[in-house]
Amino acid sequence: MLEGYSEVKEDLRFIFGSEVRLKVLLALMDGPMELSEMRSVIRSSSSTILHAIYQLEEKRMVSRTNRRYELSATGRIISLKVQGIIGSLLAIGDLSEFFLDHDLSSIPDHLLSSIEALAGATLLESKPENLTEPYDVVAKNALNSEKVWVLSGVYHPFYGDLLRSGAEAEIMLSEDLIASIEDDLPQNAGIHSIPAKLKFSLIITEGSMALSLFLSEGLYDPSRFLFSRDDEAIEWAWSLFRHFTDDGVG
Repeated sequence: MLEGYSEVKEDLRFIFGSEVRLKVLLALMDGPMELSEMRSVIRSSSSTILHAIYQLEEKRMVSRTNRRYELSATGRIISLKVQGIIGSLLAIGDLSEFFLDHDLSSIPDHLLSSIEALAGATLLESKPENLTEPYDVVAKNALNSEKVWVLSGVYHPFYGDLLRSGAEAEIMLSEDLIASIEDDLPQNAGIHSIPAKLKFSLIITEGSMALSLFLSEGLYDPSRFLFSRDDEAIEWAWSLFRHFTDDGVG
């Protein structure tokens, strides 16, 4: 990828070198607009916006039909990528305490690149007066669900409760973890192993997802869970689940 940078560096400067050009691209993601509409959205003068539009037209990112401006096919692709970058930066900013000093090595790059899907998630954190609160919230939510899917590099005690509760549960644990706790597992437990070494714990229900991570030094961090009921976050979680299972259920 570094080799390709020299080929596109001028395009990168063009796209990110002007706040007004960026705003035009993002505004037109909502559909064709007249200049007056863009002026109210972008909050800049007509001459400044027109100058940016002319530059985008020269790059064939924007076209004009009568008095309305719209994105070209390439302009829309570029705008979607810009949206993704903005979303990722917002998510990283909002969730910096969750990602900082944690091991993301077992989360595939294509899911890290769409991390903006988690932007609206809630960060559950331990408090001095209640160190187990994040775990308790996640466990209670799972035990009150009819269907639960787990993909994890750590064994949470409530997995056994989940299997005994009669809920429809699919629990996938990393092979090395099962080998280390095999004697402690419930007899005939509905737990399956996968060869990957997982550095996270992922719990999905019909209407939620919860994610926790290992610390960079290798220890599991039970003090923070990322929890969401948002459809986009749940779909991101399913993509992670399916990445490690041959035929993840969804």
